[in-house]
Amino acid sequence: MKGRRLAVRSKARRGALPPIVVVVIAIAGVVAAALAAYFIYSTTARGVRRVILTVVGQPTLYASHTGVILVVTLKNDGTAPVNLTDSTVYVEDVNKNAVIFSPPNGGEENGGEEFCKPDPTLKPGESATCTYTANEQTSLDDFPDGALATLTTGDGCQTSFAVAKP
Repeated sequence: MKGRRLAVRSKARRGALPPIVVVVIAIAGVVAAALAAYFIYSTTARGVRRVILTVVGQPTLYASHTGVILVVTLKNDGTAPVNLTDSTVYVEDVNKNAVIFSPPNGGEENGGEEFCKPDPTLKPGESATCTYTANEQTSLDDFPDGALATLTTGDGCQTSFAVAKP
């Protein structure tokens, strides 16, 4: 067999990665995907924790022996709890001036009754009926029917609504 060369076959693998490299790349891909999913979930969860106060029913002004009181039912439709103890309501009078309504005795117990029933701290989904008293001597005639009111909580949440008179 002159002139004919025998082909030498190499035992080296051609065109494929070793199995261990494929396994390492697959594990790295799964870890990277898990980290990305955790990052997206955690930033979204932190970003959507907020208070959304909704007025339930019709807030009403009533005359009392101490002046004027405001009764309003609030619901926390948000995803974070809110404390109404430090809240204040500003109601527009007939002269377009703001009259300040606040919890009786700064939100502490007033004659055995709390100003918000059942509790001034609203967890997500809970509601409470709150009674606010005017800080200055006013009468029911000082407020127009449908007067604009704005409630501000101690942590800065605000909601606006119209009030009625009986």
